[in-house]
Amino acid sequence: MLRTPTPFPFSGSTCYFDDQNDDGQDVVEKARIQRYNGDGTALISIESCRFPGEVASGNRTIDLDRLRETEQPVSRSVVTPARRRRARR
Repeated sequence: MLRTPTPFPFSGSTCYFDDQNDDGQDVVEKARIQRYNGDGTALISIESCRFPGEVASGNRTIDLDRLRETEQPVSRSVVTPARRRRARR
């Protein structure tokens, strides 16, 4: 019963979010959604050990728009293919 996967973005599901390390490099963090807050944020449990002493027991509150279902970033803008111009005769 406890191993039943929960679909994203519900509480208990696995998610990913972009963050930066101490050197300013972008990293992707894996986390689990613990609770939705009413103000557009969520409490998540970070699964990495990159934050010793920075967050209590690996928990952090972040904005919901920073969470995504896959590890790969999603394009924020829709790219449309360029149309080929027809040459005038």
